[in-house]
Amino acid sequence: MSEIRLIHIVESSEKHAWFEHLFSYLDSKGFTQALVTLEPKKETIGSKTYENVASRSSNSKKVISSSLQVISHILSLRSKTQINFLVLHGHKASILGTFAARLARLNFGIVHHVQPHYFELLKRQAPLRGLLHLFFYRCYSREAKINQALSSEVYQYLIKLGCSPKSIVRIGHGVDFKKFQRKLDDAKIEVQVDHKYPRILMVGRLAWEKNYPLAIAAFAEICKLHPEAELVIAGNGPAENEIRLLIENLHLVNRVNLLGKSENVPALMMNSDLLLHLALTESYGQVFIEACLTGLPIFTFPTGIAIDLAAKSDPLVHLLNNQDPREIANAVSNFLLTLPKREPLNFTKSAAHYSEHDEDKVFESMSNYFKNLIPKLGMNNNK
Repeated sequence: MSEIRLIHIVESSEKHAWFEHLFSYLDSKGFTQALVTLEPKKETIGSKTYENVASRSSNSKKVISSSLQVISHILSLRSKTQINFLVLHGHKASILGTFAARLARLNFGIVHHVQPHYFELLKRQAPLRGLLHLFFYRCYSREAKINQALSSEVYQYLIKLGCSPKSIVRIGHGVDFKKFQRKLDDAKIEVQVDHKYPRILMVGRLAWEKNYPLAIAAFAEICKLHPEAELVIAGNGPAENEIRLLIENLHLVNRVNLLGKSENVPALMMNSDLLLHLALTESYGQVFIEACLTGLPIFTFPTGIAIDLAAKSDPLVHLLNNQDPREIANAVSNFLLTLPKREPLNFTKSAAHYSEHDEDKVFESMSNYFKNLIPKLGMNNNK
């Protein structure tokens, strides 16, 4: 069988731990790989992982010149002695990668980081932009030979878009269990300060699709039922000023703690009573698995793998179907009133229960489907 050469196209050249681990794993399994980034060279291409790898990046931030450079890089990276296959990570990379694939006569696969229904939701804020990007999303998803669906919700959405079920591979994103356990071990030896009850945690980028205004409105209602309640938000993003203003208007400044980006999420989870995650859409949602690994109860809308966990009757996952702040507050309050004392964490047991979400197993599955499916596509790279 011919060797497989994977040409990854990613949007950002900044360091991304998940992608770097995937790249290293595939390298250990005998794949030849190359890397192309849409942004000018930064930390990712300069890291040790890619020292001996054919890596290219644009040297311009202008869309047209950058796109032409990326397409030129892909054409030059093709190997005539190997099976070439493009792996596209992200929406912009997928749009550009589709054009490059046509010019280079290559097949491609997509890792669906884009959340299902994202562009329909975007149309409410920017109709033309949302419609245009939904068109591109539909086109490249249908054309892809492999669509990696990170959750059952993504799978169903791709079917709705008209993708062939044969092109969809249901493999999640995964969490680095080893790294997470190390952070948990560090958290255990830290002095844990008693906190007011209940402490509600939110983790995620401060962006419109994460639905923070609703969450803060619901928290204001929770405070009426639990006068000592505290909300901790770990994350940063473009909606920060809007969120701060809302907190001030609802007189919650002394009740809400905006931490910014936190590198110690496991410690926060160990010292919280409940995770509130009201995102409107998720492709996967690592935060769900991280919370489950710490035994932290979750209240969320039916998105990402929360749907899959609830379908398996996971006792930690509580799906909300009402977007009324008072109804959300009542559901959370009723749960808190009967919340049993949290059991000591047994990470080995938790890791075994959620083992399918371990990065190592995810990468093994990805490696296997690349090896099994790519040669069957019958590509001839000597054209």
